[in-house]
Amino acid sequence: MKLKEQGEMINGTYRVLKTFPFVIGTLYYTEAHQDSGIVCKRFVHALELDAMPHQVEPEEVLARDESVFFPVKEVFVEDGVLYQVFRRLEGNLLAHHLIQHSPLNLEETVWIARGIVNHLLRLYGEKQLTIIHPQNVLLTPGKAIRFLYGGAWGALPKGLAPQVDQKTNQLVDSYTLGTLIYRMLTGKNPIGVGLTIPPISTYCKECPPELDEWIERTCSFDLHKRPTIAETADFLEWLAERRVKVGGERDE
Repeated sequence: MKLKEQGEMINGTYRVLKTFPFVIGTLYYTEAHQDSGIVCKRFVHALELDAMPHQVEPEEVLARDESVFFPVKEVFVEDGVLYQVFRRLEGNLLAHHLIQHSPLNLEETVWIARGIVNHLLRLYGEKQLTIIHPQNVLLTPGKAIRFLYGGAWGALPKGLAPQVDQKTNQLVDSYTLGTLIYRMLTGKNPIGVGLTIPPISTYCKECPPELDEWIERTCSFDLHKRPTIAETADFLEWLAERRVKVGGERDE
């Protein structure tokens, strides 16, 4: 996909101000001039149609759970590229939050992980998907978590590889969540340290041994050794309750 440069127009409406690489596709920060004279700033996500699993319909992309995903204002196709225009984003992307505050403490990490897991369980029941990645997680001012990218199963690609079945998809989610928890607590990406990942407790002294063991399982290359997301939800609940007993404060 040929990237739009600063000043170029998208659909004759959105003028590109900045371009950001995204976990899949490209994210543009744009401005749009309304008839009233008001200038609106919008993030616009772009994805080549060649990456789609089948011919996509804009209505199909719009059909997504807005309690989990940040609302999309409109969807359109231009020059072989699918564009999703988000409503005004409020909050901070987890990727930016990690740049500013990494490593996070255990309490905040558990809160973010629980929010992601609860959303995933809801999406599985609705046959929708998302991508677990710091660029795709928005922390809102109301202390809620939203995903940017995702929607109905099969409507959008999850990656460049052929789409897997839903059971395998959940085990892939388990791995990516495990690597995200590791990154939040240590400030390091476990994917880049080699086949043997140092325990979280090497860097984070408040990490209990049960969490070390759990992350070792989730980051296993053997799919069958990984816990399911439902099992992870139970474990994170136990971990949050343990924090209450040990620290005297509840994670919210």
